[in-house]
Amino acid sequence: MTSIDRRPAPGNVRGLNGLRANSLSVVVILLIEFGLGISVNLFAKLPASDHGKAMLPAFGGAVTGGPVVLGLHAILGTFLLAGGIAAFVRAILIRRPLLTGLTSVALLSIVVAWISGTRFVGSTDNGASLSMALAAVVSILCYVLILFLVAKVGEEGQ
Repeated sequence: MTSIDRRPAPGNVRGLNGLRANSLSVVVILLIEFGLGISVNLFAKLPASDHGKAMLPAFGGAVTGGPVVLGLHAILGTFLLAGGIAAFVRAILIRRPLLTGLTSVALLSIVVAWISGTRFVGSTDNGASLSMALAAVVSILCYVLILFLVAKVGEEGQ
């Protein structure tokens, strides 16, 4: 029996349910992001003016001057950072080391994907695109594991 299998203290019920909802929403957004990223890679023409830009200017260019699908991809990626941080904070407050570890790896993967995405905008490097995709897959895997490990807990702790 793992620590996840034990009946949670009443104070942790809301935290576990919140982490579960947070994880599901992040997985859905990650899957949308994956589809948008494939679309950008296959069909969008990135402006030549973005080539060689550093990380933050490349992000700004993607949001304001790139194709609509690229701007949407960049903005949703930034929302994912907020969702990943929220899940990590929830896991810390729940005080379950496994959940904290999974959310930290997932958050790190989102950060890697975000940085790789800005690198891709500035360079259109295939390695940056692959890194972004692989980091997204790692993050999806972590959140799916969280969903599997955290059973739906009722308000009474059942």
